[in-house]
Amino acid sequence: MAKQVLTNVAVTFGTAATDITSYVASVTLNLSKAEVATTSFGSSGAVTRISGLADNSITLELHQDYPTIEKLFYDAWNNGTAVPVTVKPNGTAAASSTNPQYAFNVLPLTWTPVAGAVGDLATASVTYPIDGAVTKTGTGA
Repeated sequence: MAKQVLTNVAVTFGTAATDITSYVASVTLNLSKAEVATTSFGSSGAVTRISGLADNSITLELHQDYPTIEKLFYDAWNNGTAVPVTVKPNGTAAASSTNPQYAFNVLPLTWTPVAGAVGDLATASVTYPIDGAVTKTGTGA
C-alpha cells in the first residue's frame, strides 16, 4: 500500500484563483453527507438508512500576511458571497489520478484577522462551509 507525506498541497482562493499555497500550514477538506433514516415496519427490527444532502467544509490554517492573506480573506468575508477554491494534494501539476483537483465554492462567514500571543507566529484559522458541490477532476480520479 502506497503511503504519502503531504509536502506540496496546492491551494487557490478567490475569484482571481490566488495561489495561497506558501501561506497554508494545514488543510482539511471534509466531505460529509447527512444520514437519512428509512426504517420501516418491514426492516426486520434493524435501522436502515440512506445518504442525504452533502454538507461539506474546508479548514485552513494560515500563516498571516496582512498585504496578502488578510486582504484576500477580509475582502471575501466583507463581500458576503461564495468564492472559488481549489485543492490539489501534489502541487500545481495537471490533475491526474495521483494529483486529483478538488474545486468548489466556499461561503466566508467568519474572519479573525488577529490571533496570537507575544512571540507567536501570526496565524489565522478558517473553517468555511462549501456552497454547492465539490468537483473532483483527474484521470482515473
